[in-house]
Amino acid sequence: MHASKRVVLYARYSTDQQNPASIETQLDLGKEFIQRQGWYLADTFVDAGISGSSFETRPGIQAALARSNAGAYDVFLCLTLDRLSRDLEHSARILKILQFHDVELWTVHGASAVSSMELGLRAVLNQEAVEQVRYRTREGMKTVAKHGRVPGGICYGYGVRREFDENREPVRGLRSIDLDEAATVVWIFERYADGLSPVKIADELNARGVPGPRGRRWQDTAIRGHRNRGSGILNNQAHIGRIIFNRLAYRKNPATERRVSRENAAEMHVVQEVPSLRIIDDSLWQRVKMRQENRCTG
Repeated sequence: MHASKRVVLYARYSTDQQNPASIETQLDLGKEFIQRQGWYLADTFVDAGISGSSFETRPGIQAALARSNAGAYDVFLCLTLDRLSRDLEHSARILKILQFHDVELWTVHGASAVSSMELGLRAVLNQEAVEQVRYRTREGMKTVAKHGRVPGGICYGYGVRREFDENREPVRGLRSIDLDEAATVVWIFERYADGLSPVKIADELNARGVPGPRGRRWQDTAIRGHRNRGSGILNNQAHIGRIIFNRLAYRKNPATERRVSRENAAEMHVVQEVPSLRIIDDSLWQRVKMRQENRCTG
């Protein structure tokens, strides 16, 4: 039996898990462990629905570390090290802060204080696991696109088409044209090709009470988008029956911890023709592209 210590208990579930009950499980197991050790629970901190690859944006971990600065506890306890963080740099940083304030890092699973070497090894494994999940997810989305299905969310003009495979599992990424929204898409293309600005188009749609993407009010940015990145109503090549995936790569900026996008080379794009998704004919599409080009060069 260890001498009585003041303990802070930390729990987290991530955005990819989305299971609030796991917080309750982590807290229950932590409290049972504290009781067995004969320790005292000083406080509890939780980060709900927040990725373990973030740090500055996790209020629970930040508040817990701030309490260590005040000498409020002797032990920082979490269920497993992947609940602490899935980022190697963040894990090392947290341990350094705790050690500086003479706070021990413990896990229920390990049932002992965590050393710098153990944390480093486990953090590397956790980070590698995250990278593998990201890789498998992206490759799976590429496969969906190669088979003429949509790997992302629902874009304006389309709805989900529900079909099942031989195992009665839903087929991912099937889309069908939403006739009402498709009529609005055609109207937007025609008005823009005739010289109306995205701001004026959005204003007119709102005045007519036409629901925008996700049922919101129309914004000119939803119409204009970004030409090179294929975003916005006027640049979505699904409207001419073409699916393009892997245009962008996403990385976390270590300075800001925000995810930023970079354009991939054209040879990395996954392009698939799907005529059944066509809403805009080639003539109207080219009229819009010519006007966009003239605005860029004028």
